[in-house]
Amino acid sequence: MLTNWFSSLVFCARGKVLPEVIDENGDRHNFLELKNCEILQNLLSESFLKTERRPFLIFNGTHYVKHLEKIMLKENYKKVITNEEVAFYFFEPLTHYILREDRDPENAPHILKIDNKPEELEKIRCLELDSLEAWVKKYNIKNLKVYCTDYKCWEYYQKLYPSLTLLSMDLFVSWWAQRYAKLDRLNSYHLPKKIHDIQPDLITKKFWSGAWRYDASRHFITAFLAGKNLLDNNNVSFYFKVSNNEMKARFWIRWKEMMIKHPDLSNTLLEGNTILQDRVPLSFSVLNPIALDRDASDPESDAVGANIRLSQDPVESYYETFCAIVQESRVTQPWPNISEKTLNAIKNYRPFVLCAAPGTLQMLKDMGFKTFDAYWSEDYDNITSNVDRLARVCEVIDYINSFDLDELQKMYKHMIPILKHNNENLYNVPKFYNELNDQLMKNFVRKDD
Repeated sequence: MLTNWFSSLVFCARGKVLPEVIDENGDRHNFLELKNCEILQNLLSESFLKTERRPFLIFNGTHYVKHLEKIMLKENYKKVITNEEVAFYFFEPLTHYILREDRDPENAPHILKIDNKPEELEKIRCLELDSLEAWVKKYNIKNLKVYCTDYKCWEYYQKLYPSLTLLSMDLFVSWWAQRYAKLDRLNSYHLPKKIHDIQPDLITKKFWSGAWRYDASRHFITAFLAGKNLLDNNNVSFYFKVSNNEMKARFWIRWKEMMIKHPDLSNTLLEGNTILQDRVPLSFSVLNPIALDRDASDPESDAVGANIRLSQDPVESYYETFCAIVQESRVTQPWPNISEKTLNAIKNYRPFVLCAAPGTLQMLKDMGFKTFDAYWSEDYDNITSNVDRLARVCEVIDYINSFDLDELQKMYKHMIPILKHNNENLYNVPKFYNELNDQLMKNFVRKDD
């Protein structure tokens, strides 16, 4: 029985053929063997995929898409893929990398870490799209529709991967929103509506800042919070003992350049990280929290029997804070990608400051959400340089911190219409992707004409 489908490739030929999974070892699993793989079962039964009329594939992994050749070993599958319109979806964000002659792209980290300088941007490629482009050419596949997870990356990649038709879909985000909408409707029928989730009087802390897995951008923000004495009386998590020298080495730009561009902030980060190393682990909604050394990246999987997360959505920890500092997974790349981290803040009626890729706030606006530029500057969203953008985010955090709790409670009360709108707009996320892809397909038709 398959219980974990990470790095697997799913193919659903439609008709009377049930889905099949090829796992990371290349072993095939029929649909009956998937009953213990709860996430995949729920995805297929709850998301828009249950009404997808086309044959489709899903890759749940990063880097090169493995086992595409195995799909073609079955003659009936090969016939479907080469003769019909087929959709290809990703459950994980794409793996972008910098093209270098001295490095195998497969050895590139799954999260791109650059500062979006022009000379870096022109060398970006994508491992998943590399593999699909080669596959399409080898088998003369004519009608593969590939749904990119990272917003607007298709505008850059389409010319580099001309054999693919690049569209847009974050399968995880769409499913998450669809699932939340369904559960929210169900709860509204059977449970009294909770009111404490939007009560300003419950706010006793200014900030919520959750950092689970290690990332240099999360270290940046948490060290800043420590340097500004914002670890106490706020909900902040961080688990990693990393020295100042090691922190500097992990940044995506050279520390000398950081010192030149942002000297005061650089000193705050060094002072803050010194404080942070004496304070980790910082945690909430976690059993048996322990600090991890420099080689660790995941608090739970790298600490057997410790750092046991009680929830990926620690609701009460949101309700007692004014603002969520959302530390997204993909920060040091040029294209936006959101996750449950942003969606949880919206679900829990929190205003937010986004530590994310440039254009992420604009992406949310395009999706129908409202942001908070009436209350503080959101110009950081337009800053391409990742280090400059996070430096501006730190200034925004400083500004919000200048208000006392009474003032923030009043501000929150004034924000409630926006917070309610954003929560209700979660229902519309699948519709956003449908309309976006309709427009993208029209653009393809116009080009063909």
